[in-house]
Amino acid sequence: MVLALLLNGCGGGDDGPTTYTVSGTVTLNGETLSQGDIIFRPADGTGQSYAGKVVDGAYQFECEAGEKKVEITSYREVPGQTREDNPGEVVNVTEQIVPANYNVNSELKASISADTTENNFDLTGDPPNSK
Repeated sequence: MVLALLLNGCGGGDDGPTTYTVSGTVTLNGETLSQGDIIFRPADGTGQSYAGKVVDGAYQFECEAGEKKVEITSYREVPGQTREDNPGEVVNVTEQIVPANYNVNSELKASISADTTENNFDLTGDPPNSK
């Protein structure tokens, strides 16, 4: 019986915020961003963040309405460089290819509403220096 009560209390309800399917494209210096991550954070710093994957320059995910700060990241492998943070595990070194003013110091914004769900981002600039 306890299990039945627990299961009854779980499961999606309509108690959460209304979300909209947001979508768009991402380019970097005129080229389609092949892969990456995109995050929409509340512009005022309070509330829930929403995120999705960029695949072949396109993204789509659910997001609640409002003014958003947008962060976009994408990493590539550094040819010939590996590291062994865990003994016996060799992994390829990666570096961020999206300039910092689009992620850690993002200047990107988006406004999400029932009428505005598409936001395209045409990024420009050189990748940050790898350490």
